[in-house]
Amino acid sequence: MAQSTLALSKQKAIAGRAAELKQNTYWEAVGRKLYKDKLAMLGLFLISFVAISALAAPYLADNVLGFDFKKTNLRERNDPPTWAAESWPIFQDFARSCGDGCEWSLWGEMIRKSITGLGNCFRAGLGECHWMGTDDAGRDVFVRGLYGGRISMMFGSLVAITTISLGIVVGLISGYYAATLIDDAINAIIMTLSSIPDLFFLIIVVPIFRPGPVGLALLVAFLGGWTGLSRLIRGQTFSIRERDYVIASRSIGTSPWSIMTKHVLPNVSSIIIVAAVFSISGAIIAEASLSYLGVGIGPPNASWGNMLREALGSYSKAPWLVIAPGFFLFVTNLGILLLGDGLRDALDPWVKG
Repeated sequence: MAQSTLALSKQKAIAGRAAELKQNTYWEAVGRKLYKDKLAMLGLFLISFVAISALAAPYLADNVLGFDFKKTNLRERNDPPTWAAESWPIFQDFARSCGDGCEWSLWGEMIRKSITGLGNCFRAGLGECHWMGTDDAGRDVFVRGLYGGRISMMFGSLVAITTISLGIVVGLISGYYAATLIDDAINAIIMTLSSIPDLFFLIIVVPIFRPGPVGLALLVAFLGGWTGLSRLIRGQTFSIRERDYVIASRSIGTSPWSIMTKHVLPNVSSIIIVAAVFSISGAIIAEASLSYLGVGIGPPNASWGNMLREALGSYSKAPWLVIAPGFFLFVTNLGILLLGDGLRDALDPWVKG
């Protein structure tokens, strides 16, 4: 009786451990490690905050801030933030005094007036406070930054989707048919695209054809954003295709496409996820760079890049025109990079939580 009871308790213990092990799947372990990574969670919060603010830009502009991102008011050209209207001249006096020795005593009054201005802005009604000042046409910079996020985030997401799609398909095919004519043809295309100087090509092509935001995103993605990912997936596919379960699947007549999608693709999913996150950041920076050079998103659309371009010549007299889009770019890319770094660690099974 005692032996049977002991055997039954052992079976229950083994079953409990088996159930516990069964619940700890790979993706659950990834989610648990990612949740424990405070910097990754901070990055996710920053990305979510920027994305939600950009999507809600029309509502925030009409019902919270009270400004239209296209409406101009030349009587308010290059006005400083409303809360800093009284402290901005004091800061200018401080900057001028630094030629002979900075008058640090001015900071006390400047901070007091800024705090008072912030309180007045929080109590102000619709359309009474420019939180980030106005631009050269009298438009609210904060509202334009929110609308610019819609263009920049859309551009980054579209480039990432196109890049990942092309990289997956080309990388799987090239790796599965490695050392064949198909692989040679694909590598020739990749080498050709990699040899084209993207920036100079876009500077020539974009002014001629004037593609919209969607066309420009597709052009940027096709010009070579997918080539690095395809090479990475090719190398992984070349290794995975020689494993026993792939050889066994091929021996029973499974089609190459089924092998690539059912056996190879799940094994490279972690690489794809991390690459997708980082490609969004690269695409947003690329859009800002192209728009700053005048070959990206142009008026009347607002983007962080063309906001920086419009601020040319105003760095000293209206620095908020540079600080605002720079702040949006910094926060967005910081969040993406923190999340991408956390995902890279969480998806690596050799990195413990």
